[in-house]
Amino acid sequence: MLAAVLCLSMTAMADQLEYISEQDAQAAVKLLKKQKYVLLYCGCCPEEYGSKQYVKIQTVSYRYTNYMNYYEVVVEGVDANSNKVSETIDLAYSHIKKGKNALCIGKALNLDCDPCVESLKWECPKF
Repeated sequence: MLAAVLCLSMTAMADQLEYISEQDAQAAVKLLKKQKYVLLYCGCCPEEYGSKQYVKIQTVSYRYTNYMNYYEVVVEGVDANSNKVSETIDLAYSHIKKGKNALCIGKALNLDCDPCVESLKWECPKF
């Protein structure tokens, strides 16, 4: 029973701002189109899922999820190892560069979320 409760709490933490309104999706796309890189990092996830992944953005868009009135943001690009990346992102666990730090996109858009990190240094390699 404890395992079931832990699994449910992890699921609740893992998808805060993945399904969002069309207005929020448009705002996120507009913000990301001004960025060269995005950091995908979940501070609440187990270590094997919580590694930092910097993505050099090639395209960013949003699409309808086919569920109620929810949309999702899609980032396509390459990672530091030149691997292609095409992912829907959770705005609570996606970050942009703000000075020398990483800023949660959800927080940048004034959306209610918990990125699970107080502060996060921007350590993007050049690629």
